Amino acid sequence: MLRFLPPTYIRQFQQYNYIPFGEVPASDFAFIQEKIKALQSPDPLVSVVLIAWNEQDFILATLASLAHSQVNFPMELIVVNNNSTDHTQDFIERCGAISVFEKRQGYAHARQAGLDAAKGKFIVSGDADTIYMPQWIEQLVAPLQKKEALCTYSLHAFYTDEQKYPPSLLLYQQAKYIGVLIKNAKRPHLNCGGASMAYVKQEATEVGGYNFEVDRGEDGTLAFEIGKRGSIKLVRSRKAMIYTNMRRTKMDGNLMAAFWKRFVYNMKFFTHYFSKQKTH
Repeated sequence: MLRFLPPTYIRQFQQYNYIPFGEVPASDFAFIQEKIKALQSPDPLVSVVLIAWNEQDFILATLASLAHSQVNFPMELIVVNNNSTDHTQDFIERCGAISVFEKRQGYAHARQAGLDAAKGKFIVSGDADTIYMPQWIEQLVAPLQKKEALCTYSLHAFYTDEQKYPPSLLLYQQAKYIGVLIKNAKRPHLNCGGASMAYVKQEATEVGGYNFEVDRGEDGTLAFEIGKRGSIKLVRSRKAMIYTNMRRTKMDGNLMAAFWKRFVYNMKFFTHYFSKQKTH
């Protein structure tokens, strides 16, 4: 049974959630900015690209966690602001990340803006409401560098604001993990989410980048096209696992309601998961 319990390491970043911009200590901003600027390179091998829309409650924790990234190659950190009307932009600037503004609303437009702005050979895609482990970037990029794959992704776990992990959440995560493994066999692109995904920039560019015609699933659509040219690899290491707040899952009600909603959806396509997808 895979462990999804969030490590104590991420708790130091949870403290930044929900803190109003004006109440963040200047010393904290200075520390995060110093570490992020030390990571920024004018000639990066890897571009880490986040997208953000009104993420003032979570983006500081995300950027603080990425400031502690441990990498052995030059990189850059880019955040695409997709028409935020809160303090998202203020957080981006005070933390020292490269800022890109995209006025066309939507996931695909935002991610494409980041892809266009990126200088690196490899792109690591992330979200501005997620806490990342120090080795996350290296773990996703390593198979690309070794030419074992053209696209990679990692596992996703939830954390709670109360820092509790009830048995119901453990069961939910294990059930979700089984679904990931089933899809990974023949249709790994269905598991590729923008919160934790990496790929070769040239490959993405040559297949036309992100598809603006899809409302959601722009990340999986891109992975599907890249997958026609080479393999997509699941990075199972806990060092690559990402941790996200449960706010979107809670929109479905309790965990049972969230599980049932996803179960019903996946059962509609269950038999399809055992064969390769030919067209998107």
